[in-house]
Amino acid sequence: MDKIVPDPPRTTRDRQAFDRALSHYLQPDPASHPIFTVHQDVSFEDAIAQISELLRCAAATAESAVQGSTGENRGMACSTVHLIDMARTLADQALDCLKPH
Repeated sequence: MDKIVPDPPRTTRDRQAFDRALSHYLQPDPASHPIFTVHQDVSFEDAIAQISELLRCAAATAESAVQGSTGENRGMACSTVHLIDMARTLADQALDCLKPH
């Protein structure tokens, strides 16, 4: 009978390289490979503006979740929308404080 999937190799030529590759993809070090980074030269105003934009996107996602929810889950989703809106209002106010009058 012919096998569709071949047997794995019995030995690995460079076991250390194999182990390094496997640990790199299966157990990455979070300190050396951050998922999200912020440029160290970002200004306060740019950071607050980006926060406001991220909160706008989060609010849209949460509002979409409200539409498909019922019962207690709907209440939690509505609370999330409310909290995001409050945070966005604060971020927008911080931006307004930076503008010259």
